Amino acid sequence: MFNPTLPKRISVLSELFTSIKTHNAVEYLLKTSGRIAALLVLLLLVSFSSAGPSSAAVNNAGIKHVPYTFAVIPFYSPEKIWTLYSPFINYLNKTTGDPWELKLYHNHNELIEDICNGKVSAALMGPVPLGRANNKCGVKPLLTALGDDGKPDYHSVVLTNNPSIKNLKELKGQKIGFFKGSTAAHIVPAKMLKDAGAGMPEIHPVYLESQDRIMSALLSGEIAAAGVKETLAARFSNERLKVVAISAPLPNFALCATPLLPPSVRQNLISPLTRIKPLAGSKDAETMKAWDDEINSGFVVPGKDFLPSVMKLFEIFKEIQYEN
Repeated sequence: MFNPTLPKRISVLSELFTSIKTHNAVEYLLKTSGRIAALLVLLLLVSFSSAGPSSAAVNNAGIKHVPYTFAVIPFYSPEKIWTLYSPFINYLNKTTGDPWELKLYHNHNELIEDICNGKVSAALMGPVPLGRANNKCGVKPLLTALGDDGKPDYHSVVLTNNPSIKNLKELKGQKIGFFKGSTAAHIVPAKMLKDAGAGMPEIHPVYLESQDRIMSALLSGEIAAAGVKETLAARFSNERLKVVAISAPLPNFALCATPLLPPSVRQNLISPLTRIKPLAGSKDAETMKAWDDEINSGFVVPGKDFLPSVMKLFEIFKEIQYEN
């Protein structure tokens, strides 16, 4: 069950997790803040680890099964991901017959590493992180999310707070926000800018911690422009932001699994998520209304062109990463 105090705890620990490993937290605080601070962190960590949306399941014989872990590529802050994806995890626990829990990450690299080594059982990933994971260890998509138009694709939208900017080339010399490694908020807009003659040497890149943080920086004037996923841009349509450019269609977020996940568990994931049709019926839409907008239009099995499209973006990632 969801614990309403957990997002606050996650927020308190967020900076600590970013700078030091959890196992070294107590040693770090003993050196800097004394034994009382270390004890407080220990209490928070114990509370954090025991407050997930799923505890170990118990079968009819009374044997506990360790939950499978599900992660979301960190395009939001950890506390926001917890709030938006706990209802999804609860749905998996009710419908798959397997126990699931949500695991939070602060960067792409750690999530990709852990889905390859099996510490993460399944994850929702954008196309560039999926391409990296596929290249590293053969991670493949099980399902792809649908947009509210029923299509398994989306766009990256480049926004600016300067109404005089008419095209990407006019962003030369400006501070441009990026969320490093993100398809919609880094790789694709960086490629669009480069192709327009405003590549990394011609702009001032500013790297921020999430797409939410990018939108805050845009609204405050900290940066002049940035690319974000179109669903996020739509939420700010009433703000004084101007669309400078829109990308070609991109393969949408995909639910993928570690190569180590048993085939039966994979099928148990796929079946209930392909049965639910929120765009076709109000009952299913009601079930999914608390889910994130990225997944509350349903899922489909990816077509044969989906993974090749992902790997094309991975090639762009390799081109862009050396220019940062």
